[in-house]
Amino acid sequence: MPRNTSGGFTIVELLVVIAIITTLAGLLMGGVMIAKKGAGTKHTKIIMGNIAMALQNYKTDAGDFPPGNGDIASSETLYSMLVGTSGFGPYYSSNDSKSFRDTNGNGKMEIVDTWGRPILYTRGESLADNKDFELLSAGPDGEVGTDDDVKF
Repeated sequence: MPRNTSGGFTIVELLVVIAIITTLAGLLMGGVMIAKKGAGTKHTKIIMGNIAMALQNYKTDAGDFPPGNGDIASSETLYSMLVGTSGFGPYYSSNDSKSFRDTNGNGKMEIVDTWGRPILYTRGESLADNKDFELLSAGPDGEVGTDDDVKF
């Protein structure tokens, strides 16, 4: 007696295909997350490079860099000096509405990194290595002093 073959898939075959697709998707997502972290770091470096150019332009006009010692108040000062219209400003602008934020709720804006945290600004005399200034992002983890910090 011949068997009736309908040409469909068995439940086992379907489960095997689903397992293979799930495994491949899991492997792919790991790579996507690593790429996303790297892209965030690169974007923050671009933001910092733009701030550095704005600081150089500010120094050309004002004769010195804005004050700053690396705290949140320095980030607020940096925003007001570079984005404000005093002197020949603004020196820094962005079409991205996420570039500026009041991160501590005191009504004063800061220039923020890719993750929405303030970019910390330190003027040269507060630094040990004779740089004119330093820009620091806490990186993806939001903690200053860890391996994923972004410095310029």
